[in-house]
Amino acid sequence: MMKYITILLTACLLVACETKPKEWTYLKTIKLEGVNPIGIADKGGELWLSDGDHNRLVQLNDEGEIIRTIDSLDRPMHIDADERYLFVAEYGNDRVSNLYEDISQKNGFKQTPFWVGIKDSLDAPASVSFYDAELAIADFYNNRILYDDGVDWISFGKEGNAKGEFYYPTDVQITDSLIWVADAYNNRIQIFDKKGNFKKQIGQGQKMNAATGLFVDKTEVFVTDFENNRVLIFDYDGMLKQELKEGIAKATDLLIKDNMLHIINYRSGELVLYDLQSIKE
Repeated sequence: MMKYITILLTACLLVACETKPKEWTYLKTIKLEGVNPIGIADKGGELWLSDGDHNRLVQLNDEGEIIRTIDSLDRPMHIDADERYLFVAEYGNDRVSNLYEDISQKNGFKQTPFWVGIKDSLDAPASVSFYDAELAIADFYNNRILYDDGVDWISFGKEGNAKGEFYYPTDVQITDSLIWVADAYNNRIQIFDKKGNFKKQIGQGQKMNAATGLFVDKTEVFVTDFENNRVLIFDYDGMLKQELKEGIAKATDLLIKDNMLHIINYRSGELVLYDLQSIKE
C-alpha cells in the first residue's frame, strides 16, 4: 500500500510540474554592430536577419556576431526560410526572390527572382511567407495579399479599415489552414482562409500603434507593436495572454528558435531574447 501511495504522489507531482503556468521572461539584449534589422528567419538552425538600411542579409552566431553576408539587395524586408532556401521580399525593387547556397557565386548564394511581374505587379513587397509549396506576399502599397497554393494564385484585399481590407500590410504568415496578416496601420492582425475569405481579427482592442511583425506558433500569436515599444501575445481566439516591454524598442519582427523568443529592435540594432519560465508563486 505504501509503495502504491508513493507512486501516486510522484505521478501527481509530475502532473503539477507539467501544468504549472509559464510566461516569457526577459533574458538578455545583444547589440548588433552596424545592423538595423527588419526581418528574421530560421534557416535550418541558422539565424538570418534582413538589414534593409544596408541592403543585405546577415547570418548571426549565438553571440550576435555576423558570420555571413548577402549583399546587393534592395531594401529587404520581412523574410522567411526553410532548410534550403531564404525567401526575400525586396521593398526597393518590387521583387520577391529565393536564395540558395551556390559556391560558384561570389557571396556563396544564388538569387532567383520568382515574382517580378510574371503573375502580377508588386508595389513595395513587405513580407513573404513560404509553407510547403505555398507562397504568400504582403504587397504593401497595393494593400493586398497575394497567395499561391503551388498551382493557382489569388489576390485579396484593398485599402480600407473594414474586415478584409488593409492599411499597409507589413507581415504575413501561412499556417496549416490559415493566412495571418499584420495589418500595420489598422493596428490589428487579420486571419483568412486559403481562399482569401476573412475569418476573424485580433488585437484591435489593444490600442496598438503599427503592428509591424507577427509570428504564429501552435497555440499563440506574437505581434510587435512598433510605436508602443512592446510585444503582445494572444491565443488563437484573440485573448491577450502577455505583454512584453523589457528591452523592446521599435521592434519589427520576432520568432521562436531553440525554445527562446528572439525579438529584433530596428533603430537601436538589437536582438532581444526571452525565455519561457514557470511563473513564480
